[in-house]
Amino acid sequence: MKILIVDDSVDLCDAISKNLRNHGYDTDIVHDGKSGLKMALSNEYDIILLDIMMPQMNGYKVIEKLRNEGRTTPVIFITAKSNIADKIEGLEPGADDYIQKPFNINELLARIKALARRSRICDYDSDTIRYADITLCISSKELYTEFLQTTLSHIECDTMKYFIKNSSVVVSSEKLADALKIEFDIENTVCKCVDMLKRKINYIHSKVKIIAIKGVGYKLCY
Repeated sequence: MKILIVDDSVDLCDAISKNLRNHGYDTDIVHDGKSGLKMALSNEYDIILLDIMMPQMNGYKVIEKLRNEGRTTPVIFITAKSNIADKIEGLEPGADDYIQKPFNINELLARIKALARRSRICDYDSDTIRYADITLCISSKELYTEFLQTTLSHIECDTMKYFIKNSSVVVSSEKLADALKIEFDIENTVCKCVDMLKRKINYIHSKVKIIAIKGVGYKLCY
């Protein structure tokens, strides 16, 4: 996961970056709002940590311009501002969360993980789709975590993509078979494919699970 940190405090940015990197995150740092906006528009980030009071452009303006450009990157405001009006002013233009300085780094990590879970699906038309701690590369039919990778069959790749795109709902065998154009022995074919995916997900040490709900279908969860 790649995180952009935008804050005019050099020491705070360095401390946050060091902790995030120790937990496996990749980070970029800038110290003013204008540079933060430029970085956010020029690169792909999973989450942006954004201060409010900064030189050249405040955090409110940064997120307003980001959203006007159609960027939906999740944003956590990190700020000394504490009253309700300030929080509302930050959330209204499109921030996803708000943490008040000074904060415990473990709380920030927990908020990042929670926000990542809520925003774990990205760009279905892309060749690469991320969900929780796994990444699916469609062209190479590879499924991987930071630890291991495995190769999927054509039908397994299509099934995994369908599960990720529909992770918010329970997927019935019939709907899955229709999406995959399975016309014969539907229940058995779907069951075998899901079982194989479960094994491969487990093999790459992912926390993602495919749960079977009896009489209803399957649910991808984390």
